[in-house]
Amino acid sequence: MLTPARMIVTLGVIAIISFICGPLFLVLTIDVPLFEKRYDDACTIGNVCNINFQIEAKIRGDIRIKYKLTNFHQNHNQFMKSRNIDQLRGKYVDFSDMYECKPLRSRDDSESESDWILPCGLSAVSIFNDTFTIKSEDPGFSETGITDQYEVDSIYKPLNSKYATGNKWLENNTLFPGAQTNEHFIEWMRASATPTIVKTYSICRSCELQTGNFTIQIKNNYPASFFDGKKYIILEKDSLLGLKNTFLGILFVVIAIFCTICLILILLLKIFYPRKLGDQAIINEMIERNKALAFPH
Repeated sequence: MLTPARMIVTLGVIAIISFICGPLFLVLTIDVPLFEKRYDDACTIGNVCNINFQIEAKIRGDIRIKYKLTNFHQNHNQFMKSRNIDQLRGKYVDFSDMYECKPLRSRDDSESESDWILPCGLSAVSIFNDTFTIKSEDPGFSETGITDQYEVDSIYKPLNSKYATGNKWLENNTLFPGAQTNEHFIEWMRASATPTIVKTYSICRSCELQTGNFTIQIKNNYPASFFDGKKYIILEKDSLLGLKNTFLGILFVVIAIFCTICLILILLLKIFYPRKLGDQAIINEMIERNKALAFPH
């Protein structure tokens, strides 16, 4: 039976665990080195610019170069639905089955195969195409291993060879070798849950970044004005929990505070407004009596 005493104990245990985990998670993530700079305001479309990060102390561990777009709303339902999963898996999909991608399934929604957009849909066609090149001494950054390995191995496959014609825009784009199997493409297709998206561009595992100036050259290809957004480049070290993310720590603290408040309220009610709990012996007697009524001999 769920008595006030049991509720107090349960809430107390949850509160204690949360009070321990919350600050611990925050400590493990909040001190992770993070450098972030906006660049779209200093580097106009079609131009190349250098962004400098001043490294004050050596950084050791897994280090990522990431990009951030604000106000992009990749989590919008229309954006997330505008793709064809079978096509991305390497299957042949005809015009009628590309209805999810409409109006980005062909030029002027033409049924002619030569006009088909391959791969189709807003999710794919809107792919981010700025490039980042390290101009300082490169400690070993790689553009592979940047996304979910399961998706790389099991989901995304080359465009089906039955597509003899059509606008194979991704295969023809030299920025994305491998087309549908390119990890930048796969990372982009993982829709962000928030209007601001942050995605990995390259990673250096078991890396050591020396003190001094760390320069990244950016080719600004991707316009941000059409979605009224801003673009940032981020240099970040993974924490022991993975990427820098204070959400879990804050969540545990909120749970701890909530449980503590509930515990105090129940305790006050028990002290100032006590009530007699049901007698289990009486309940058992009632059960036996009703059994006798329900199943008479």
